[in-house]
Amino acid sequence: MYISCPECDTKFVVTYEQIGKHGRKVKCSKCFNIWHQTSDHYTKIEPVAPAPTAVTPLGNGVNLPALLPIKIPVYLYILPVFFLMLISLMFVVIFPEKFNIDSLAETSGLTIEDVSIKHLKEIDKITVSYKVLNSSKDHMKMPLIRIRLCDNNGRILKSYVDERDVKLAPQQMISIRTEFAPPPAKTHSVDIMLGGRMDFWLH
Repeated sequence: MYISCPECDTKFVVTYEQIGKHGRKVKCSKCFNIWHQTSDHYTKIEPVAPAPTAVTPLGNGVNLPALLPIKIPVYLYILPVFFLMLISLMFVVIFPEKFNIDSLAETSGLTIEDVSIKHLKEIDKITVSYKVLNSSKDHMKMPLIRIRLCDNNGRILKSYVDERDVKLAPQQMISIRTEFAPPPAKTHSVDIMLGGRMDFWLH
């Protein structure tokens, strides 16, 4: 039902139950006029039936919104490859003999002795001399020998790997000399290590 303010004629929608059979006082929210509203003076709101709606079928050539494919983050492609490489590396480290890779265990009976480093500044050459001793009771194949030249901060300036097809008898010692000419300008120290390529990669 509708009621109207007698002062400003503003209309309000109320229910019959709000006004009651005997009426009640009402205050206009626009002009703040107060009056007694009875249930005899109102306009009844007739329910309006909704208009029927028809569904129009889509004709030929009508464009519909396309569903975009879900974009998969790039890292979801990279992670499986990374984990596969990590697992493969673990197998190589744990079982190097299965992959025909020399391990550090084969050098357990070999030691480097009598290391001598000479820097001939007049001809700009560094000579690294050392001996490899087989202190075990078995014949040992000569492993790879890596020599690294480093600066005073331990940064690697040059790396060289010496490979020799030699077997050392028990208690046999072999002398080796390696020359660097010209050496890196900031060479401060020399590092020598016995092992395989995997050992060098890990250390």
